[in-house]
Amino acid sequence: MAFLDLHADAIDVRRVKLRKRGFALAAETVAPAGQAALWYGDVIQCVPRSGQAVARQIARLCGDDSEVTVPWRSLADAVGTRDRAGNLRRYTERGAKTLIDAGWLEVETVGSKRGAKTTFRLLSGERSAERLAWVDDEDWFAEAA
Repeated sequence: MAFLDLHADAIDVRRVKLRKRGFALAAETVAPAGQAALWYGDVIQCVPRSGQAVARQIARLCGDDSEVTVPWRSLADAVGTRDRAGNLRRYTERGAKTLIDAGWLEVETVGSKRGAKTTFRLLSGERSAERLAWVDDEDWFAEAA
């Protein structure tokens, strides 16, 4: 099968988003920098994929600060991943909840609906949490009991 046949649906989705925005958002693919990059490096080892995607965009937006104020909708657009039902915001909220539960993030929302302002604060997290990215050789080759 040709590349276009395999990925036609994904290309169409991105084409619609590009047409809607009018320009590509290359900044969303840039890696986090500054103090938040160190935070992100620790976070990705301790949370599942949805938390990692949200953490990446929050860290990118924070830079050298430890907090950022951004609407949920904008954060969801930056994360750009949909859940099984096709919802951007629900996937982002689930990722943020994962970060909150693990102690890596604090979220404060002031106001409601369109006037709401959401502040995301980076926290140190629980260092003793099980690291997802690290697998020891003994664990990998251990026989099931």
